Amino acid sequence: MLENNAVNRSDILDENRRLRALQRVVALASQTIATQVRTRGEALSVIDGTRRHALDLFPGSGETFDLIYLPRLQRISRERFGPESGRANR
Repeated sequence: MLENNAVNRSDILDENRRLRALQRVVALASQTIATQVRTRGEALSVIDGTRRHALDLFPGSGETFDLIYLPRLQRISRERFGPESGRANR
């Protein structure tokens, strides 16, 4: 039983570490889109790279990323570059 607890604790610590890393990446992407990118295309590249990084950290979590982080990053892009015309959301 004690070994099971150690494994579970290790898994939880690893997941928390990966979650903090993802939160840092999303925060950096948000800041980059808001202040540094020059075009909507660059913003989309940052968003795509952030999504790929999230999938590296949490394989199979694309839908979760799309529900939680994608709207935030898209909103920041819209605030910076205006609404997209003639283009559907992801």
